[in-house]
Amino acid sequence: MSTPVKTFTLSLSALLLAAFGLSATSGPTPHTVSGRVVDERGKPVAGVQIIIAPAMFRGTLFTTTNAQGRYQSTELNPAANPYYVTAYKEVKYHDQRYCLRMAGDPEAYQDAFNAKAGATRNFVWKIRGASDMPSSEYGGDTWGGTLSFERLSTDDAQPVAPDATVEVTLVPDGPLIDGSKGSTITRTTRVSQGLGDIPVGYYRVSAALKNANGTKTPLRVGQTDTEEALGNTTMVLFQGFDTCGHSGTLRQTPIWLLQP
Repeated sequence: MSTPVKTFTLSLSALLLAAFGLSATSGPTPHTVSGRVVDERGKPVAGVQIIIAPAMFRGTLFTTTNAQGRYQSTELNPAANPYYVTAYKEVKYHDQRYCLRMAGDPEAYQDAFNAKAGATRNFVWKIRGASDMPSSEYGGDTWGGTLSFERLSTDDAQPVAPDATVEVTLVPDGPLIDGSKGSTITRTTRVSQGLGDIPVGYYRVSAALKNANGTKTPLRVGQTDTEEALGNTTMVLFQGFDTCGHSGTLRQTPIWLLQP
């Protein structure tokens, strides 16, 4: 009685694999590259732009992921080996357009491959954690957002000292950029160090100076150097890239601080 059940189970598995464009025994198709893109929760990410570029910088191919987050290239020219693959997700978030680079999983996106036997390149849409690139003008060394602190002074208030310790609170306003639920973040840092690797979202931000006697002094915050624009809180949307093809993550987003 157990044999029919086992046969049905195997058949069902085969059907599910076929639905994803795979088979139980086959590997990559020769002269192609294929893979899958998921988010940090393991959910498939559709509509990711896949760029397949040969080392000679001619004959670049493009494709996109399907509803299951999967893609497969057309046949690649073996004379153009090796190839590189990058992946980008275009997102409109709070009226700002982003083109976000996906993280290689597990291969770094800059690893070349020879397509003769076929290759697999998978990606993950990360919104936090250490990135695969150093910090530069093209973005930070984390997949999360980064705040830098600028110090404003007026006739009535001295600037916050660069070595001062501040407590920063970020309250998410709605879902994060990948649709996941955010949570309130409270971190302590020195002004000169800024604050990095914040899960990418839209936040209401406040800050307080931590005094040597253990008390806290609320600071005025804002995204411009105009005193009138600073308040008890400010809304922060991280700065990124609106075109694809870059090697970065997100740009530093400045927050201006002013003593009350």
